[in-house]
Amino acid sequence: MAAICGGSWWTSDVRASDHDEAPLVKADGAQDITDVYVFESGPNKTTIIVCWAGFNDSLDKPTKSGVYDGNALYTIHVDNDGDNESDLKLYWRFGTNAKDEIGIQWSGIPGADPAVAGPVETVFDAGTFARVWAGHADDPFFFDAQGYLEGLDTQTVSFMSNRDFLAGLNVTAAAIEIDTDVLTGGNPIQVWATSARKG
Repeated sequence: MAAICGGSWWTSDVRASDHDEAPLVKADGAQDITDVYVFESGPNKTTIIVCWAGFNDSLDKPTKSGVYDGNALYTIHVDNDGDNESDLKLYWRFGTNAKDEIGIQWSGIPGADPAVAGPVETVFDAGTFARVWAGHADDPFFFDAQGYLEGLDTQTVSFMSNRDFLAGLNVTAAAIEIDTDVLTGGNPIQVWATSARKG
């Protein structure tokens, strides 16, 4: 499964959100990526956030805790030379320790060789150039479902900023803040995310 974001955050090329899926994807919340966000978060800092397990038919909502599946592997792909292929791949997966505490392991992060790990719901350093977080979060995507349906019926735009269908509903998310020059090499970037499962 994949969600694509216009990661060229300094251009107007932004595309993507994915909040409804085919039945097989919706049946597996851990694989159901909903959004990818890429934004400048400070001087020479870029943040990438990937969300999954959002609103769909397979999950009771709001979810009470994060969806941390040890059999899922997630990847952030970064194309920084314009050839539409990954030049940088940042991986993460979840697991538990002997005390049944849930943790996350990241690999592929420049300056963090070979991998870094820490608990969920905690910000921690990931090598020299990055810091990371993963956890349960309010769904940041805005959608006025009523306005959408009214627009279909009337062919008139009727979105209202105080009607957020997803307000109070949750996603699980992973975030990395990384030095922009390390991520981009000074070039525009494209960013997308994929999920996979052990077979």
